[in-house]
Amino acid sequence: MYYTIKGLILNSKTHGEYDKLVTIYSYEWGKIQAVVPGAKRITAKLSAATELLTESEFMVYNNHPSVRSKVTGADIIRNNAKVKADFQRNLYALYAAEIGDKFAPFNLENHEKYDLIVRIWEILGICKYPKCALTAFILRFLKLSGYSFSDYLKNANVVVDKSIEKNIKKLSNCSGNDVDLFEGLEGDKIWNYVETYITNYIHRPSISVFLQKIDG
Repeated sequence: MYYTIKGLILNSKTHGEYDKLVTIYSYEWGKIQAVVPGAKRITAKLSAATELLTESEFMVYNNHPSVRSKVTGADIIRNNAKVKADFQRNLYALYAAEIGDKFAPFNLENHEKYDLIVRIWEILGICKYPKCALTAFILRFLKLSGYSFSDYLKNANVVVDKSIEKNIKKLSNCSGNDVDLFEGLEGDKIWNYVETYITNYIHRPSISVFLQKIDG
């Protein structure tokens, strides 16, 4: 059967000689994987709509929930060109995509998570402090996924400076509109705590090594 869904491209890799296998966080179904036939060809019509960090409307074919979907058509909704044009901001956006991929289960829709990913990609293109924005996104996404960092600090009796704990709580409730108000919020210290916490559950995101070189 054919379905129309909208979704965010979180991951993409070569599948066969000319196809792509993409991980899509869809609004309707949650995270899925889909094959994009011929998307690696230079003239492929579906190539742009299935790029990383792109939100598109997809026509997909799926004859059974246990079988991977096949993308048969796509129209771009947002290509997030501002983020893609800036190397460092692009890395931050890819980091957010990887967090979304690693902490989202397959086939479980969550509109709040979807909107949060859409928003961070947008904010990273225009905010003054992209690392702060990314940290706030991670804290909120973890909380939605059942891995609240604030609860971890409380329940595990982790000792951190009171000012850092207070700022972590602020960032956990931060909306995209507020992120540029957090200048000088001990960002690197909070980032190190959060990234160490993440590795309790997943391998350190692959983008991390590039960010360390840039930020260092």
